[in-house]
Parts: sequence; structure tokens; C-alpha cells
Amino acid sequence: MTSAAGHGAAAERVAAACRVLGRMGLTREPAGHISVLLDDGSVAVKARGRAESGLRFAGAEDVVVVDPDGRPRSFAPGLEPPRELAIHLAVYRARPDVTSVAHVHPLTPVLFGVCDVPLLPLIGAYDPYALRLLARGVPTFERSVLVTTPELGDELAAVLGPGAVCLMRGHGVTAVGASPEEAALNVIKLSELAELNYRARLLGDPRPIEQAEYEEIVGTGRTRPELIESAWRFYRLLAEEGAEER
Repeated sequence: MTSAAGHGAAAERVAAACRVLGRMGLTREPAGHISVLLDDGSVAVKARGRAESGLRFAGAEDVVVVDPDGRPRSFAPGLEPPRELAIHLAVYRARPDVTSVAHVHPLTPVLFGVCDVPLLPLIGAYDPYALRLLARGVPTFERSVLVTTPELGDELAAVLGPGAVCLMRGHGVTAVGASPEEAALNVIKLSELAELNYRARLLGDPRPIEQAEYEEIVGTGRTRPELIESAWRFYRLLAEEGAEER
């Protein structure tokens, strides 16, 4: 069973990932939540409610624990599991390789889902991580409603499939990973890909990189864990630096 100390450490990691996405402007107001699957099968997730801080200012006290069926195992005054907890639970049921889920509302990726405009592989050595993320597929969940039922959660998980990110039409994005840090980093990379594609289209007719070079980069497989750690350390420090300046 996961210890109380383990729950506390997991809650702080979830909160830290929330703060990074919030301080980078990758969600609206308090919208969104990140979760992590604990060793005992329960889920630590950013809570919602009248007492919440919002992602930008999230702390460990904003994280609650639920069992695999969504029943609360911990409580906090003025807070409860998010209404869209079904996103997290469904992905964990469908994907044994996933231990963290992030759902937020970044503007530019939402625009691509709304307009049915595909994200093109315009970059190579500029950001191999982002290119590999794109190579895994960026499907669109066509429903624009809140994902509040197991059935809707299962539909979303099926659209996500084996990928790492999924657009949600007129709503937001869902990203997954082996840790809260990786799930949040996948949101960041998806948003950067969308922003780069958007700006390239403003300039003219963007041309994808050569197929052979695309295959060479994505053929190396998943980005190495140490590079994920390095990238996350940068964004974590960047977010903390911005907080100090304010």
C-alpha cells in the first residue's frame, strides 16, 4: 500500500506540474487537472471547488486521493475530485503503461481541433522530442461536452489509443505519461507544435521536413528519460523564476 508520505510526495509532484502549466498560460482560469496513479491503485488528482487555488497556484493541499472507482479516500475542506475525473480513470483502465494524466485548456491546440487543421512535421533537430510526440499521433476527440461519465471516458481513451496526446474539439487537450512531469511536458510540447504550425501558416505555405529525415529522427524511439528530466527541470525553474518576479 502507498504510505501517507508517498501520498504527500505524489501530491506535491502533481501540484508542481499544475503550477508549471498554469504559469506558462496553458490553461484558462482554474480549468484543468493532473493526476498520478499510486502504487495501491488509487489516484491522486488536482481537486476542484470553492477553496481551490487554480493550477497556477496549486499546492499539495489542492490534491485529493480517490480509489479506482472514483470514490474519495481523502478529503479537504471546500474541495472535491474534478467533475471530469472520468478522463483519468478511463485512461488508467485502458493504458497499463500510463501513470499520469493531464487535462487542460491551451488556446492554440484547441484552435487546430476546431478548424480540423492537421499539425504538420515542420521541425526536425529544432525539437526531436516534439517530432516524436507528433509521430505517435494527435487524434481529435469529437465530443465537446464535459467528460463526466465512464462511457465518455472510455470513448476518449479509445480515441487517444496508444498515443501521448489528444485534442478535444472545442474543449482542451488530454496528455499522458509515465509521470506527472512527462504528462505536463507533453502538453507543453503539443502547445509549442501548435503555435509553430500556426505561425508558419501566417507566413505562408509551410513545408514539412523531408520524409527520410523525419524517419531518422522518430526512428530512434522514445526520448531518453534523462532528456525528459532535463527538459522538465528547465520548465520547472522557468516557472519558479516567473513566480519570484511577480
